[in-house]
Order: sequence, then structure tokens, then C-alpha cells
Amino acid sequence: MDYPADISNDRAGRVLTIVWQDGARQQWPHALLRAHCKCTHCQSQRLLGRTPGEPPAPPRVEHLRMTGNYGLQLVFNDGHERGIYPWPYLRSLPADVPADA
Repeated sequence: MDYPADISNDRAGRVLTIVWQDGARQQWPHALLRAHCKCTHCQSQRLLGRTPGEPPAPPRVEHLRMTGNYGLQLVFNDGHERGIYPWPYLRSLPADVPADA
């Protein structure tokens, strides 16, 4: 499994960047990460064929929490913080999307 070599969170620009050990660099707008939330509520809504609700404000990742070698927990400005984004999941998300997308 590929692990991050560097992680940076641009709160003002609302972009999360990961540089992987193999040198690949990916960037995601915070809105895209929030739309792909891994918390049980959002996951269950998707399994039921529903779209999880939109956050009340433009999403911003306030804090990052490493969860061992497993992945990254993102804490959003709307209080959404229970989803853990495993490294393979992050690696599979579309990347290098413009920050205003």
C-alpha cells in the first residue's frame, strides 16, 4: 500500500494536498472531500440511493487527524468529523480538480 510522504491542508484555499511515497501528487477541494464523506450516516444514505445533505456553509477542512497507518480523519467546519478516509480510498478519488469546483 502507498502511504503519504507529505500532507498539507490549505484552509484558506480549501484544498487538501497529498504527496505519496511514489512521488505522485494529488489535490482535492474540500467540497469534493465533503461530498465523498466516509462517515456511517453519509455511507448509509448512499447505500439507500439517497444523496447526503449539503453542508450549510462552503465546506472547509479545519483539522486533520491521522488514524494510525489506516488513513485520515477530516474535521469539517460544519462539525462533520466521524468519517475516516482510508489511504486507498483517497488515492482512488479524482484529483487535481480546480479548487472552485
